[in-house]
Amino acid sequence: MAEKKGVFVPTQRIMGMQVIDSKGSSVGSVKDIAVNVPEKKINLIVTTKSRTDMDVPWEEITSIVDVVLLRKEIELPKTPEVTQIPVPPPPPPMVNACPNCGASVIPTARFCPKCGTKIR
Repeated sequence: MAEKKGVFVPTQRIMGMQVIDSKGSSVGSVKDIAVNVPEKKINLIVTTKSRTDMDVPWEEITSIVDVVLLRKEIELPKTPEVTQIPVPPPPPPMVNACPNCGASVIPTARFCPKCGTKIR
């Protein structure tokens, strides 16, 4: 039986790929590829779901086909829960009342729109 040779994957295809750990959990997506030439090492820079970047050494990658599969489980830091501050309701619109008929009149009005009485 012939040994299956690896296939080269272009970097443009890897960018944006989803990264999955050994337990099937989504880690994030590939942001970039980092190369350390003197040490002959390659890392994937992965943007996690908590919007932080992490380096994944090439040795920890099992395969790259439709997604990047990792050899081990990745413990991601817990994303802090965002507590929402309740927003107070807007103040009621400022409305004046006509002294003659009691109709609602906007604060800038000089005359009542219903009876014509002078407001100011």
